[in-house]
Amino acid sequence: MTAIFKFCCRIVFIILLSSAAAVAAESEKTVPTVRFDRVQGIVNTVDRGNGLVELKLTDGSLQRLRIASNAYLHTLRGLDERVRRIDPKGIDAFTPGVRIAASGIVYSDRPELVAKEVTFFNTGSTELVFEDADWWSSQAMELAEFWIRAQFGQGEVGDPSGYRTNITKAGTKRSESINLQETDTLSRLIYGLSSTYILNGNPRVLKAVTELVRYQRQKMRIETPDGKHVYWLHAVRDGRPVLASLFAEDAGTIPLYEQIYSLAGLTQYYRITGDPVILADIEKTIRFMDDHYWDGSHQDPLQRGYFSHIHPGTFSSSDAGSNALKKNWNSVGDHLPAYLENLYLGTHDSKHLLRLTELANLIVAHFPDSKSPFVNERFTAEWQPDHGYAWQQNRGVVGHNLKITWCLTRLYHLTGNASFLQVAKHCADEMLIHGQDTRRGGWYDVIERMPDPVTGRYELAWHDRKAWWQQEQGILGYYILFAATHEPKYLESARAGAGFYNLAFPDHDDGDVFFDSQSDGTPYLLGDRADKGSHSKSGYHNMELTYFAHFYTNLLVHKRPVILHFNPGVEAGGTNFYVQPISFPPGTVKITSVTLGGREYKNFNAKAFTVKLPKWTVQEPLTVILSPI
Repeated sequence: MTAIFKFCCRIVFIILLSSAAAVAAESEKTVPTVRFDRVQGIVNTVDRGNGLVELKLTDGSLQRLRIASNAYLHTLRGLDERVRRIDPKGIDAFTPGVRIAASGIVYSDRPELVAKEVTFFNTGSTELVFEDADWWSSQAMELAEFWIRAQFGQGEVGDPSGYRTNITKAGTKRSESINLQETDTLSRLIYGLSSTYILNGNPRVLKAVTELVRYQRQKMRIETPDGKHVYWLHAVRDGRPVLASLFAEDAGTIPLYEQIYSLAGLTQYYRITGDPVILADIEKTIRFMDDHYWDGSHQDPLQRGYFSHIHPGTFSSSDAGSNALKKNWNSVGDHLPAYLENLYLGTHDSKHLLRLTELANLIVAHFPDSKSPFVNERFTAEWQPDHGYAWQQNRGVVGHNLKITWCLTRLYHLTGNASFLQVAKHCADEMLIHGQDTRRGGWYDVIERMPDPVTGRYELAWHDRKAWWQQEQGILGYYILFAATHEPKYLESARAGAGFYNLAFPDHDDGDVFFDSQSDGTPYLLGDRADKGSHSKSGYHNMELTYFAHFYTNLLVHKRPVILHFNPGVEAGGTNFYVQPISFPPGTVKITSVTLGGREYKNFNAKAFTVKLPKWTVQEPLTVILSPI
């Protein structure tokens, strides 16, 4: 009995143990965790029977998609398209070679993304919507209309005194900042609207530009008694002039970047009109910057450069507090894209090309860092890297690395200097690895310049967000680098960035574009990041993107002609009027036809990009067609 009893107990114990194990196993079964994500790439293979698509991402890796039965399929829409064009073909719409973005759910127990929404970037088997001939010019016009409404209200363009820096998401003037009018944000808007006029020739846009230029010169311009210098207020507030910056890290000084960007709009407006009064203001402002910010104390040209701040009373950088005798990307590099290259193209004055070359040489000499994939951005007077500055510390701004790629490639086209292209490629190649989001497209914001000692990663500084202006730098930088090198990796990066930007940033409800998106493309709308206008954002980078991308995709990628619009003033009559809008690879573009006042006009030099204007007493609109050679 005892043995039988023990055997039975053992059997019961085993049964109970098995039951407990089964219960434990059952209790361990949990619902998989889920997360939302978006991916972008080119369709590689399609399994139509099982609803599976394999996507090739920018870095060459593969991502499997399961197309949900309730997936919403549509084409990419522009700002001028209020309703998405729905694609009803389901899984049949997926063919190899088509570029798509898919968003949906990733379950922790499966590697694929269950696609709930798919955006097709192609109009046919290969043509990309955002490389259509009028894509970027149409976006520019929509952006311009948003800003004209925001600043002038509905109806006709009139008194510009209502201009305000701070604009809400909906395009209204923010009440708590109702009287703030910052000069450089006004000038940046002038640049954007002027660029839109060159693309579209819209008279309403030109009227807005003209009024805003007049207001900037009347209310924000200071000319020294000797007539030698012009400089610009930080802002007008409550109708009173404010010279020293109110912005936190620049407070109590005159930061050079504000003087630089005060010229951005004037220079682009000068390109439209050839107005000598505007040109005089630009030249006097440059003289002010050269006389008060330029460090000419060194015999070695590679030790010179512009200081970043001066004191509003002494005009000396030595008195600029924590910003005394500092040099940085903004003080040295921002001249190139903001006004200086554009001014050279509009005047062909050799002194501007000389300064462009000097600044590019400084960038090549001091910014790249053999110990980090990210450039140094802040320096002492002697060009020692400054890794202790305020918020930046030892961190890299991805957009500045991308802007160096863009600017140096443009200057390579102007000068033929191979070192410019070499550094441009170096920065671009590093950002393909360390700055680009190869899963979704686009580029991150701020990243630690040195790897984390534990993980070995170059970690994101604060968040995974992407800023609108940094997407612009990447799209344009890689498009122009592709034009210079014909390397497919650069074109792929530009297109992935353009796809992400056009999907994530345009605000189809209220107009314009968002400041930030999260890495998956979801708009980030907290605090001032929800605003369309602020100290950091105006109608500039968004319309600058449309301007350059229109030329790059049409003239350099797809070899299509473009039309430019100008409105030279009476004072420009009898002069050679320069119409080259941006730098191109030499020998790739020329003028093919010109109309003046709606009539064919033959007096132009096709390869020098000049139109010899007649002497006149009444100005007439000028239209120029550029074509690939």
